Amino acid sequence: MLLKINRESPKPVYKQIIEEIKALIDHDAIGIDQPLPSTRILAKKLGVNRTTVVRAYEELQALGYLQSRPGSYNRVQKRRKEAEYSPERKSLIPWEKAANNASRELYELFLRYSPERPVGSKFNDKALNISQLDPDPRLYPLAEFRRCLRHVIKVHGPESLEYGTYKGYLPLRRLIARRLRLHGISVSEEEMLITNGAQQAIDLVIRLFADRTKKVAVEAPTYANVLPLIQFNGQKVVSIPMREDGMDLNTLERVLAREKVSFLYTIPNFQNPTGITTSHQHRERLLNICSKHKIPIVEDGFEEDMKYFGKVPLPIKSIDDKNIVIYLGTFSKALFPGLRIGWVTAHRECIERMTAIKRFSDLTSGNLVQMVLHDFLKRGYYDLHLKRLHRIFRSRMQLALRTMEDCFPQTVQWTRPSGGYTIWVTMPRKFSEAELHGFLSRYGVTVSPGSYYFPRTRTSACFRISIARIDEAEIKEGISRLGRALHKLR
Repeated sequence: MLLKINRESPKPVYKQIIEEIKALIDHDAIGIDQPLPSTRILAKKLGVNRTTVVRAYEELQALGYLQSRPGSYNRVQKRRKEAEYSPERKSLIPWEKAANNASRELYELFLRYSPERPVGSKFNDKALNISQLDPDPRLYPLAEFRRCLRHVIKVHGPESLEYGTYKGYLPLRRLIARRLRLHGISVSEEEMLITNGAQQAIDLVIRLFADRTKKVAVEAPTYANVLPLIQFNGQKVVSIPMREDGMDLNTLERVLAREKVSFLYTIPNFQNPTGITTSHQHRERLLNICSKHKIPIVEDGFEEDMKYFGKVPLPIKSIDDKNIVIYLGTFSKALFPGLRIGWVTAHRECIERMTAIKRFSDLTSGNLVQMVLHDFLKRGYYDLHLKRLHRIFRSRMQLALRTMEDCFPQTVQWTRPSGGYTIWVTMPRKFSEAELHGFLSRYGVTVSPGSYYFPRTRTSACFRISIARIDEAEIKEGISRLGRALHKLR
């Protein structure tokens, strides 16, 4: 066995030995089951230290080229070659058949959703996207966050990169608990779980209550991404219509009298997709109805911090003296969506049970981002950022509503939110998702079809506008384009 070793090469000798032997085996210069020289003999022949050859042989064994037998030489063994990537490469597994029914339905829904990612941040001759609910990246407080990141790495070092506790970083939970008191919610850090965004919090709640013999009561329309999760976990949805003042509570009472319901999901502030905010009286009556039937309320406060048009009623959780409300929150809609930091607060036993589910699915949420976010909040950067957001989005929402008044046909109706990002538009006639998308694309504008927000595929007379990611020039241009389209569609 002739090996060429270049002692002038910067490549370590043991790696050269590996490459040489691999090449001989791959080109059939050494046959299967053929013994290789002992490490002592090869080391003497090459004029190298024996440990160099031992190291090379051990790596060749790990790569599957050699087989070591006790009391015998290392022998060449047959091994599969590395699989080369090819986009046309077939799989032995028929994935469509291997997947269960629930995951197939989820996948089909995933494919049906049209992309809502805008191309660039400024409008041009391409479609102007007024559907996306992600916050405007041009408003990110990057310098402040970078300062906090450097500080945490410097002060906490390796601790910041270790696994965190199951419930989340304790100082962050304490600080969020204190902040919730500003919204009238009195909880302790032990009644709180940090999650990977509010979306994971919703998922944990659904998995906690999943029962095929019961249904989940939701507003209609409701947050689009909650519906597939409920159905994936084997539960059915019962829809409670939305009125101008929120969920129709008369319908809810009738539903709870005849249906087995595991929990009710509601968004009382700046509801997604309608933007509706319910009154304090509505919240009290909803709490009384669910208390009577012992039904947990899942209150999604995803835009709780985006109150920029005066006073908004306190969350349902603030008057929850029976401990039946599970309250969700997030930093995704007012700060950075990529942080994936949300939280859920509820009665301590409920939180413990949700923590158990989270622990066995993803162990913990990212420790570093939690520590950095805690530092960001503690320094007051978040409150300063909110003041700036309130000023900007008060102006943006006012402009959006004024432009709609000027540009939309009189037969079209829309909500007038008291905060948040979304506006719900109702047309005088129904249209399919494809019809709406195809028609509006000719005018260079994209909205979110109303059918996304109902549990069953349906034609809809509604769609959602979001001002979260577009500035005033884009709002004016986008709504003007939309107005021209709606006049023609009428």
